[in-house]
Amino acid sequence: MTWLNPIVGLKRDNASHTYWLDQTPFPVSVTGVLRIQKSDYAMAQIQATTAIWAPRGNNTHRALELFLRSRNQDRLQSGRLSNRPDVTALVSELDSLRHGEHTDWIEPLLALDLWSDVTPIAAERATCCLTRRVAGTYDLAYDGPHGRTLADLKTLGPNGRTYCVRAQLGGYMALEATHGIHYDAAHAIWAAPGRAHLGELYSRRECLLAWAAVWTQWKARYRPF
Repeated sequence: MTWLNPIVGLKRDNASHTYWLDQTPFPVSVTGVLRIQKSDYAMAQIQATTAIWAPRGNNTHRALELFLRSRNQDRLQSGRLSNRPDVTALVSELDSLRHGEHTDWIEPLLALDLWSDVTPIAAERATCCLTRRVAGTYDLAYDGPHGRTLADLKTLGPNGRTYCVRAQLGGYMALEATHGIHYDAAHAIWAAPGRAHLGELYSRRECLLAWAAVWTQWKARYRPF
């Protein structure tokens, strides 16, 4: 299986987490829809701790992306509008992150047995649905023992607790289905200082049902389009 090609024309502004397909903007992302589940207090707490979790999350996610891309260059297809990345540059940036501030999160993550048991097909993949006008980016996908599987990386603090991610995973599945890409299962990968583990494996049906419930709730309240 080859690496999934990017969706031509789909762009993301990382600072604002907004997306466009050619000149068409997307009013909301999967993450934006999921905020309907959070209280004002929870959102305030998230905003108040951004300086802690954002650098940790960004560095750990970037390290995983570089790790997967550098190890799978023989199958990676770059798409029509970009060139194949320089492996030396990928490895150099990865090495810097592995010896940086968040090495306690990164090293256990990259040491997971998962990486020798599966065939990655995507990393930090942006996707969208023009019908719902929703976009989003999921962290990785692979072919493995449970079929084609979508996964999303979550970073936790020293005392962090895991939480349900079915709706988020289902959102990405729903967007990708509009491009003819179907997943059999999905799970989170939890990274914390000194440890990393795979979350519960969810079926396609579980994820899509969870997403449908959240999407219906969000659409009923906002109905922007």
